[in-house]
Amino acid sequence: MRGGIAERGGVRVGHRIIEINGMSVVATPHEKIVDILATAVGEIHMKTMPLSMYRLLTGQEQPAFL
Repeated sequence: MRGGIAERGGVRVGHRIIEINGMSVVATPHEKIVDILATAVGEIHMKTMPLSMYRLLTGQEQPAFL
């Protein structure tokens, strides 16, 4: 959301969240990531990666879930 807390924290449209509070979420379904973020208490530390970099490193647009 433009001007929202994520954008103010540096998350941009097209970024992939790769880590939340030190835990990799690369192969985590979107719904689970939303749940993790919605139920988090206190500060949330995220690492993100632009889609272009994600695509270069993995060869995927979206993670493949096994």
